[in-house]
Amino acid sequence: MSDPITKLSLKEKNILPLFLGLNVIAGLILFIVFILPRSEVNNQLIFGLSTLRVLIAIVFLVLLLINVGAILIAIFEFGPWQVKLKNIVVDLSSNYYAGIMVSLYAVLIFTGAFLLLSVPPIIRPLFFLEPISARLSSIIGWFFFSSILFIILLRTITPIEESKSQLIARLDQILTLFGLFIITFFLYAHFAALIGWVGKTKYSFFDLLAEQFTKGKLYIENPPYTHDLTLYKGKWYAPMPPLPAILLMPLAYLVGAANISTSYLSMVASAINGVLLFLILKELNTRKWISLSTRSVFMLVILFLFGTPHLWMGISGRGWYFSQILTFLFLALAAYAALRKKTAWLVGALIAIAITARPTGLMTSPFYFAIAMQIKKEENGEVTLKEAVQWIAKMLPFISLAIVGLLFYNYLRFEDFFDFGYVTVNAGPEIVYNVQTWGTFSTHFIPINLQVMLFKLPFWNPSGRWLIEPSATGMSIFLTTPALIYLFRRYSKDWWIIGSWVAVFLTVGLLSLYHNTGAHQFGYRYILDFLVPLMVLLALGFKKRIPWHFQLLVIASIAINLYGAHWFMNG
Repeated sequence: MSDPITKLSLKEKNILPLFLGLNVIAGLILFIVFILPRSEVNNQLIFGLSTLRVLIAIVFLVLLLINVGAILIAIFEFGPWQVKLKNIVVDLSSNYYAGIMVSLYAVLIFTGAFLLLSVPPIIRPLFFLEPISARLSSIIGWFFFSSILFIILLRTITPIEESKSQLIARLDQILTLFGLFIITFFLYAHFAALIGWVGKTKYSFFDLLAEQFTKGKLYIENPPYTHDLTLYKGKWYAPMPPLPAILLMPLAYLVGAANISTSYLSMVASAINGVLLFLILKELNTRKWISLSTRSVFMLVILFLFGTPHLWMGISGRGWYFSQILTFLFLALAAYAALRKKTAWLVGALIAIAITARPTGLMTSPFYFAIAMQIKKEENGEVTLKEAVQWIAKMLPFISLAIVGLLFYNYLRFEDFFDFGYVTVNAGPEIVYNVQTWGTFSTHFIPINLQVMLFKLPFWNPSGRWLIEPSATGMSIFLTTPALIYLFRRYSKDWWIIGSWVAVFLTVGLLSLYHNTGAHQFGYRYILDFLVPLMVLLALGFKKRIPWHFQLLVIASIAINLYGAHWFMNG
């Protein structure tokens, strides 16, 4: 019977001490960084370190010595016990490969997240990390570096069987998704801090309403601000649909409205939106409906996160914008569920939830229906009328329940099923005049809505603070996100492509009838209502590689929206 150690080639035997040596060098550097700063004089125990830092230093040093010992054992021969020890290590790495890799990836994810989130300025909800970071950042940094090294080492020297290959693929995907989430949240939070958008909770609405919901009240008691609230029989109501407040109820019950930051929660939801778009595009790739490299998928996700109004809406946290961020989230979940062949009941439920944040989400239903029909056609060769009707019939109950629920919510507040509170809202006089004169939806509003959505330009303001002054009523989606001009191309007549365009045009049609272009905003914020199918259609225009001219437009889109977000928050 051969010893396990003989299974390693000479090259692989040399790799082991190399990796261990790199780990020691990194550990020594971080150990020195840890012990150099002196603790407060009254807390010093020895060598200028506090008792806690001495204990951490001892643990750090012991781990370094173990690492050095491992290098010596790997290089030199000390006796038969050494061969047995090496064989045990090789056996363990082979027999418990899955558990070891899962553990290493877990360490990599959690230490990486800690290090990223503890980068100053630490955001308010994570202030508890500051003392931990001051004491443990060096040793946590070493664990982070070590986990990367040992993942690479095991993937280099261990024969990859099919089961191991599948495990590695799943772990890589988890790492990618978590990395995308945490980096997006980090960048949103730090950009918000950079432009001074920290701790600004005015017009959040839903934190206050959530607390009232926990008390069995549908109105906001003694609101600190009343703009965009509706006064009815001496009580102030938030006219927007209630989903954000419903989701915030557990938090409001536990910590109270005063301790809720809808801005940070919006950033969390925004980061999830980026992950969901990534998953949608990867699933489209898997189905061969699009043909993009992973790099190209990331580019489209970056365009969405930083080159559209999703950026400034995501960091804002104000009631209107938080609703739209959550609407995108549940519509994206519905798209992913449809692509993953989940039941129509689930897809309908997700659309229904989105409707309780923004009823316009209903207009995108053809997109999810068309995805399901495309899959059925590819599997069965055709789609029968019976199958289409059955799918719609399964989707409708939850959607109908959401619509009925919203109407009943109206009745409980205003004693009128069809009164959403916008006719008497305490808003800008022009908006109130429009809705009182022509109603919430009217063909009267089509010209102004389409002009803002498609053609509105900024102002040149050489004497002002902002050289280019965006129009607060909104601006063209092709100006604020110039990469969208790539939507103008030929498309095949597949079910899902037709469904995407139907969803876009139905939503645009409804929005063009609306009495409000989006009020104070940068760009056209209502684009989020149909941005899921729009991003999918944009992905159709490329093969494996995205051309350089589109990449330039992505960079331009990001620059424009960074500027626009800064202007919107401070202009």
